[in-house]
Amino acid sequence: MTERLLSAISACIDWAHTVKEPPTLHIEALVLLLSAHQDTGATDPGDWTVDDVHEVATLLRHRDRLPELIRETWLSWCDHLVTDARLVSTETPRRLRTAIEKVDLSRSDHAEPDSEAPPEVAAPLLERLGYGETENPEPPRPYLPTPVADLDIRAGACPTLHLAARLSAWMDPQALLRPYTEHDALGENDTAEAARVLDVPSGEIPFLFSVARAAGLVRTDYLHARPGPAAHSWVGRTPGAIADAWADALSSMTARPGATPFLVLGELFLTGRALSPDELVHVCAEPDPESYLPRVLEVLTELGAVTATDDGRHLITGLGDHCVARRLSACGVEVPATPPVTELSSTELLGLAAAARPIDIEPLLDQWSAGREPSEAARELLAAGLSPDDPEDFVRSMTDRPRGGTVLEYAGQDSRLTDAVRRADSSEPRDPSPSPFVRAGVDRFEDESCFDFADEHEFPEDPDGGYGFPFGTEGQPYMESSPHWESESSH
Repeated sequence: MTERLLSAISACIDWAHTVKEPPTLHIEALVLLLSAHQDTGATDPGDWTVDDVHEVATLLRHRDRLPELIRETWLSWCDHLVTDARLVSTETPRRLRTAIEKVDLSRSDHAEPDSEAPPEVAAPLLERLGYGETENPEPPRPYLPTPVADLDIRAGACPTLHLAARLSAWMDPQALLRPYTEHDALGENDTAEAARVLDVPSGEIPFLFSVARAAGLVRTDYLHARPGPAAHSWVGRTPGAIADAWADALSSMTARPGATPFLVLGELFLTGRALSPDELVHVCAEPDPESYLPRVLEVLTELGAVTATDDGRHLITGLGDHCVARRLSACGVEVPATPPVTELSSTELLGLAAAARPIDIEPLLDQWSAGREPSEAARELLAAGLSPDDPEDFVRSMTDRPRGGTVLEYAGQDSRLTDAVRRADSSEPRDPSPSPFVRAGVDRFEDESCFDFADEHEFPEDPDGGYGFPFGTEGQPYMESSPHWESESSH
């Protein structure tokens, strides 16, 4: 048994001792449940969805004997995750508990088929790793991450995330959920009041609520919604908190059904090039890709995940990179980042440039040359093997315009950079075969309308020059001044 499972079981036992009416908890059953959950590919004992419930039940039905009180123990585990805010996924707690109550645990020879047939047992593991049906996928090339402070500013400029954050602030300390539904939603009166305070139509509140939950700005239990861990990190000015919230909520913010938005981002991330819609159409997982793909690219551009070039192509942004890298890392896929280049020798720099994504080559060269005297940097590159047609002209150009583009202009004859430069120019024919992202349907999207992307300067600045939590609601106190807020932060 792994240390993570032991820690999770210990935490559940400790929780059970604090409950006024001790819950049913059978240790053998809990060990079996969490082990089966891990066998389906889960990387965190608290990461449960309804699909996970069906997958674990499928494994359990193949056993000759199940421990006593296994369903009761499973329900207690769910209560523990919800009560102690340990539920990692954005699954609705009510829906998760209902699935555990109803899932069939009888022997497979006698079990009735599930109303929602779960996928093959091996599929969740492959999907969690982001590899689909590919047995030996090519590892991603190293990418150049955008500085965290820049990511936070760009993410905070997204009006949809801004409104979702304001909604979570309005809920402080808590708001009642609509009763008698499996899905989390605010009651009719609270929906109307939230719409009035945020100055949006009431019909937008369910969408903003789903975005806030996906971002971790709101967490729910069986009865209430309250500010979530991402909101606490935002208020506490944790570096990267806003960017992480944006990345976690991007699937919901796109408001496009199917996996295509993430597959498009994945393709742009892996290739590291500016691609035209024709070069991206093969990743579209929806019918009528010629019509659907432009709408996906439009909404990704509005949200700041993609930027359009003058010639109609599209490049992934630093925020888009952050989203893909964060998702893959959560799935257990290693996503290498480029090392700091300031201390690299010129030979090491050229080697890195040949291995990196084309979109990152010029920034890497810029960073390397920024801390060096231009003419000396040029001579170091020549000594390392860079072979422009006219070395003296190359030195003069580096001195007059010490930018990475200068190096790229003269790199055509360098065998270590020829392929990279050709890819950067997008002149090399592409292999139309699907990437690992096409084969792995790793996202779910909800069909809602999304907001237009505004200029980042419209986002409210705090007195210290940074981007504060956008509470800004009439009659609503700062969340950090709330006793409930302080107690929540202990989670």
